[in-house]
Amino acid sequence: MLKWIERFETWINWAVLAMMALVVLMLAAGFAIDIVRDIIAYPTGSITSDQVFAIFGNLLLILIGLELMHTVKVYLVDHTVHVEVILAVALVALARKVIVFNLKDYQGSVIGLALLIAALAGSHWLLLRRGSEGEPRR
Repeated sequence: MLKWIERFETWINWAVLAMMALVVLMLAAGFAIDIVRDIIAYPTGSITSDQVFAIFGNLLLILIGLELMHTVKVYLVDHTVHVEVILAVALVALARKVIVFNLKDYQGSVIGLALLIAALAGSHWLLLRRGSEGEPRR
């Protein structure tokens, strides 16, 4: 029974990895199409700050997907979850949120977002500090 459960978990992990790869591929293709569309629409090279923020937001979204794929891949190989990688992905996701954030729409959320960033950054720092003292990180 335990071997069957392990095989089932492995199949699910492979399926999740394949679906994540498909999503990242679709994001990258959409990103490329948007870049080409922007180049064609603005031959003079002028681009608005909103477009720049959208481009960086989409780029960070692709990076988040790649990092999550890496996390699943490491889990398939080692059967361990690397918490520092998860925290780093969460920090990148929050950085993306800050970049595409419109203060006019979310005035009350700024404090919550700042507290969340501080908590994740503090957790990441503590985890790295603990790891540098020779203790195991998991």
